[in-house]
Amino acid sequence: MGMLGALTLNTNQLSLSALLGTTSSQSLLDDVNARSGGNNFFGSVSDPFRTGFQNFMVNVVQPIREVGRRAASTAKKLFSQDVMRPIDSVEELKRGIPPCMQMPIAYYPPIRTMIEEERIDGFGIDPRHMDAEDIYQRPLNSGYAEIHSTLLKNGEFKTVEYEDNYSPVLTMEEKEAIRITREFIDQFMSDENTSCVDFTDYPSLHA
Repeated sequence: MGMLGALTLNTNQLSLSALLGTTSSQSLLDDVNARSGGNNFFGSVSDPFRTGFQNFMVNVVQPIREVGRRAASTAKKLFSQDVMRPIDSVEELKRGIPPCMQMPIAYYPPIRTMIEEERIDGFGIDPRHMDAEDIYQRPLNSGYAEIHSTLLKNGEFKTVEYEDNYSPVLTMEEKEAIRITREFIDQFMSDENTSCVDFTDYPSLHA
């Protein structure tokens, strides 16, 4: 860990707001660099304070940004309604995942596999405390029919109702919300732009 005492910041070269993430145009940065002789811009290869600057960013600025990001994410969760809703787009995912949707998502086999392999955050859920099977699949199948595959010759179709003492009790709206969300998870994981992104931690990463 770098010693902050060994780092001297010349605020005539670069403002503290720039260090903490305030954005500015490239033309302004170019002008600052030109006025300073082109050799003293923080972080450049020729900057004599390069090592100290990097230590400052890693040990001070980045932790501050991380605390702010997580605080914003926590506040977002506190004020969001804990109601099952279909998550069918990245925009819906950015709004946050309601706590009541976490287990239906965690039990979805593709997500569960990655949780067990410790490849994703998985809402902090310990897979060792989860049931062996997807406890939401039976309720989702109950009373549900794929019309195109079960349609009979006379225009009728069959549905099967499952009842047990351990499956979650869900309304039709909640079942549809889970079903749509799981379908979107498949799309999310197959898209080359998001396939390597943690679905379960996406709202926090993009808070």
